Amino acid sequence: MHLAGEGRPPISMCGRNSVQIHERQRPIDFEEITRRLAPHGTVKHNEFVLKFWHEPYEMTLFPDGRAIIKGTTDTAIARSLYARYVGS
Repeated sequence: MHLAGEGRPPISMCGRNSVQIHERQRPIDFEEITRRLAPHGTVKHNEFVLKFWHEPYEMTLFPDGRAIIKGTTDTAIARSLYARYVGS
């Protein structure tokens, strides 16, 4: 089960001043989300990762929907940012 990704908590601390979110299990369309995020901050992406900067936060989004939110260790803030900018 654990190797299949089950049993992993939806949010975890990820290094210094950042939170990792594993809540979403569907692919992210980087082109579509770039269009949605552009009015709110700086967005850059390639086929492997999308980076979004909305001061004082930086979000790194992966194709499988995982995200690392830098700029906070508060899981409630990280979850709120993810819901606002990526969706739930």
